[in-house]
Amino acid sequence: MTAEQSNPAGVLVVEDDRDVADLYAKWLDRRYDTETAYSGADALEQLDESVDVVLLDRMMPGLSGGEVLEAVRDADIDPQVVIISAVTPDLDIVKMGLDAYLEKPVDATALHETVDQMLTRAEYDEKLQNLFSLIERQETLEAVKQTEVLEHSEEYRSLTDRLETVQREVESLLTELPDEDFRVAVERLQRTAAERTSERQYELLTEDVLDSSQEGTVVVGADGGVVWANEATERLLGFDRSDLRGREYASAATDYLQGRGIETEEESLASLIRAGLASNGAQLEATVHVPGDGVVTERWLEYRSAPIETGLYAGGRIEHYHDITGRYRREQYLQTLHSATRELMSAETDEQVTSHAVTTATRDLEFPYAAVFTRDQATGDLVPRASEITTAETGPALPTLSGGTDPVWRAFADRAERLSADTYRERNGYDGWLDDAFDDWMLCPLGQRGVFLVATTDGGSLSATKQTLAETWAANTRQALEQLARTRNLRDRDRELERQNKRLSRLDRINKLIRSIGPAVASADTRAEIETEVCRRLLRMEPVTGVWVADVDISTDGTVCRARTGNLEDYLANVPRATAEASGTGAVETTPGVPARQAYETRSSVSVTDLVAIQSDVWWRNRGLKRGTNTIVAVPVVHESTRFGAIELHLDRPAGMEDEELDALAELATTIGHAIGAIRQRDALLSGGGTFLTFQIDSDSRLSQLVTVADAPLTVTDISRQDDRTCAVFVTVEVGAGRDSDRIETRIENTPGVSVLRTGRTEITCVLTLGPESPTQQLAKQGAALQQLEQRPDPNHLVVTVELPHETEVREYVDAVTGALDGVELVAKRHQPADRRSASTVTTAVDDQLTDRQREALQTAFHAGYFDWPRSADADTVAAEIGIAQSTLSQHLRTAEQKLLAELFS
Repeated sequence: MTAEQSNPAGVLVVEDDRDVADLYAKWLDRRYDTETAYSGADALEQLDESVDVVLLDRMMPGLSGGEVLEAVRDADIDPQVVIISAVTPDLDIVKMGLDAYLEKPVDATALHETVDQMLTRAEYDEKLQNLFSLIERQETLEAVKQTEVLEHSEEYRSLTDRLETVQREVESLLTELPDEDFRVAVERLQRTAAERTSERQYELLTEDVLDSSQEGTVVVGADGGVVWANEATERLLGFDRSDLRGREYASAATDYLQGRGIETEEESLASLIRAGLASNGAQLEATVHVPGDGVVTERWLEYRSAPIETGLYAGGRIEHYHDITGRYRREQYLQTLHSATRELMSAETDEQVTSHAVTTATRDLEFPYAAVFTRDQATGDLVPRASEITTAETGPALPTLSGGTDPVWRAFADRAERLSADTYRERNGYDGWLDDAFDDWMLCPLGQRGVFLVATTDGGSLSATKQTLAETWAANTRQALEQLARTRNLRDRDRELERQNKRLSRLDRINKLIRSIGPAVASADTRAEIETEVCRRLLRMEPVTGVWVADVDISTDGTVCRARTGNLEDYLANVPRATAEASGTGAVETTPGVPARQAYETRSSVSVTDLVAIQSDVWWRNRGLKRGTNTIVAVPVVHESTRFGAIELHLDRPAGMEDEELDALAELATTIGHAIGAIRQRDALLSGGGTFLTFQIDSDSRLSQLVTVADAPLTVTDISRQDDRTCAVFVTVEVGAGRDSDRIETRIENTPGVSVLRTGRTEITCVLTLGPESPTQQLAKQGAALQQLEQRPDPNHLVVTVELPHETEVREYVDAVTGALDGVELVAKRHQPADRRSASTVTTAVDDQLTDRQREALQTAFHAGYFDWPRSADADTVAAEIGIAQSTLSQHLRTAEQKLLAELFS
């Protein structure tokens, strides 16, 4: 605001502390149009042309003072900005566009003086304002920073350079300054006067200095003639400076440069020089390529041409030629590395990576020789994978390395950053195949992947730039190899996960199918129903195309089919009824049997994963392939030691089943075997007639003890299986005339595992618990019903009589028993016709409806005399025997009785 202006100047106080902001406004409000803003955002909203000075707090929440200052300088208006802060100024204020810096606390006088100074300064020329801004910043830094810190500060040097330039520009304006500002500026100019005087003295030595410079310099007068050229122009461009001086520069440039291929990106250097001379003061810059010839070596120069505006040669031009060959080549190498690395990272195999690595090193990075050793994962050796040479048709033979002191192996094993020939020779001298093959060499380890080798074969050495370049390219090669390894691992893991997911999905489907078979097997009444239902349901499993159940005819030892599904007629037509297998032409082959027969004989699963691999003269192989079968799987159906045949599945693709799926089928076969065994046991218990077999077995400790203790005839009246795999055997002991019944009862009660249920005049009923491994129980597990126990005179032997149902093969049962138990011998066999009344449908129907617990409760109560009159045992006694509560026993008995009466009278 000038003195002639009638409106007061506008001052905007920006301070987040409301009390401080209001205080500043109060001090200034009498002389200035003062506004307050309590945040940076509010300040930017209030900022307009009416604001001449901004008093800005530096540390504010939200937008800081520095951010507000930056926004102010970006705006169209240009108020004076004074930073007021409790923070001591640091070097960072150099880059801030502030006009003054006040450190808190600030009093009213200092605040008024600063605002007045800012308003006065606002009237100065723009260059003068810039001068005071720079002086203010330098004064602030010099007041708080030590000289040593400022001398090493790039920011301070930049500030000083800018200040010196502005000083020269505003010397003509100093007379117009107000007193105070004039004093500050003069003091600053006086301080640098000695320095400028010293610089003028050194201008006399300019020619000598430039002549020793590595940068080529040509001074051209206003008339276009060459005034002076330094020695470097001869070395860089091939000029003869003694001939050049005084000549017209455009003509001399044409004579010396034309036809030598010295060009910029767009035109020849001679043409560019002529354009500069005719440009009337334009500044030119270009990169010049000087090809190698008999005069100079190949190099790249940075060309700068500018007009001379003052001094003796005003109106002329000065030409600079700066040698940037090293930098240019580094840049070119980096560009090459960048593009080559993209190709390297896109390689799909280790061979492609190593081949591209050595090709790029020799062709683009200009190494005379390059090779890559990689580690063989099988042997651990370092094997040469790729090599390339530019100075000969073939390179040296590279060895395969493993252990030892060879520098290639040591560089790999030690994982050093790099190993140069000089370093190795200083420690070990000249020795080994590397020194014999190459003049200079360097090894760059590739981590765990191998070693990268670069070398010279033309008598030269590897410069520091080349070594750094090789190290960088080796690092890129290592990354490519490691990326490929990670990609392979991920791809392998994905394939494995996909395979496992498919396998688990199939296994889940199989398990669900098997679980669905379980209830069907449990509800079947006959073995045939079980086998038929199993075949039908297994055919639903993908990729099964046929299922059949095989068994062995004991009388003929031939393989027979019990059930089947799928189109297996032609295949099963060739299953013989004899030990030998018959071919389709009637020829007899002894081996191998069908997979189902193999599983039956070996009692283990059989998997033929690819029928094509079987000998072509095997009949079932040819029949299977004819119907589209590629895989056959068979599992034996076994319960305890009894074999009930085998299940054979045909699949339409090779390797059709995983091990887990085969295990699941084996578990299903075990379940089927258990169900068939349970049906046989039930039939044996409910049958009214059959075959009675008498076995002599080694002493069963608990039964033998009971027989010895009772010393009376024993008869097994019933048997009940328990949930804990034990067996409750109900036994009647005859105590007729001449036997002391009380004494026998007492001895039985004192026998472990035996309980007396009731005592009559002629017999005692007791229950005996047999463990899972009891030989007697094993006889029952094979599908027979215990009928009678008898002790031989030899206390170490026991005679057990069991009953088999008519449909059970006696030979098969005897083989199973004698195979499962030691010391078992069949001593008698007799047949008894069926008693139709005892095998009535009523009995079967009732037994089918009873649960295991209901059957156990009913059996125990019956044998204990609970239903006799008068009762031989009450409900508490029976419940205690079973191990349940009396109320629970009563519930089981009522339910069982209701089922019995309903079946009888319905």
